[in-house]
Amino acid sequence: MAQTRNDGSGSRRPRKSVRLGAWVAASVLVLIPGALSACEVDNTALDDSAGETSGEMVVGSGDTAESRILAEIYAGALRSTGAPASTETGLGDRTAYLRELDAGEVTLVPEFTGRLLRYYDPESTEKEQGEVFEALSRALPQGLSISDYAAAEDRSALAVTADTSTRMPLTTLDELVPSCSRTTAVLTPDFEAAALADLTGCTFGQTRTVPGGADAVAELSVPAPADGAVVAGVTTASPEVASADLVLLADDEHVFTAQNVVPLYRIGALGEPQIKALNVVAGELTTADLADMIGQVRGGADSPDVARVWLDAHV
Repeated sequence: MAQTRNDGSGSRRPRKSVRLGAWVAASVLVLIPGALSACEVDNTALDDSAGETSGEMVVGSGDTAESRILAEIYAGALRSTGAPASTETGLGDRTAYLRELDAGEVTLVPEFTGRLLRYYDPESTEKEQGEVFEALSRALPQGLSISDYAAAEDRSALAVTADTSTRMPLTTLDELVPSCSRTTAVLTPDFEAAALADLTGCTFGQTRTVPGGADAVAELSVPAPADGAVVAGVTTASPEVASADLVLLADDEHVFTAQNVVPLYRIGALGEPQIKALNVVAGELTTADLADMIGQVRGGADSPDVARVWLDAHV
């Protein structure tokens, strides 16, 4: 996907290299002093940029609809403080856009707490949202930080139809366990399938993978045994899941890793007004909002326009 720059005025201009940040000191660490990442990260660009300043903040995004939407929302929040901010879209996968952040080409990128934690610390085991956030704060490489996470999330979940939930009855993962051997699990590619091993006592009778959320929802209409069920392994911000009459089984034991929306940014690049603006987004953005906006963009709407409507209502 081609990389594009949007400065908030609706115009797009070619990508150019930007050095950003007014760095406090080369020795500044992340939120919790002394924290080191489990991943090898080249911080040369962070150290070299100490003392440099720029009037523009650049919010980068990956190629997915959710990444583009969140980048536009964060850029709009930064602009609400009077700071000039643009977006740099189409930067590729997580490795690619984090490389851009590390090199100083962008100021901030939107992320999800659990996925970012596993990227920087693959051996981490935290799953509850507060614990994931704290572990992520410790795992970040030198020169990077995060602010508040949002209630909006894209966590893995097992879903059933309302009819199945009433018939069995079935509302929690614990209630599913006794019937797992008579249950078919239909999983989407983004679902945290490895976590099913932590669902003690549950081995599904059948498991298969489908291309996406719409396919999983369609599979739920397949008749199940009278004493069993069909469950869909989905993520909570999937627009197909949000628009269907489904019951997401409660995960009281935190089988699946928290995946809350969070901004990752370069230390020293944002002032207090900008961080406060990001925290306003964290307090306002819901999973339902995110799912609705993802659906609009996948349906052909422009992410800056979709984000602008949300910003006008919430920021």
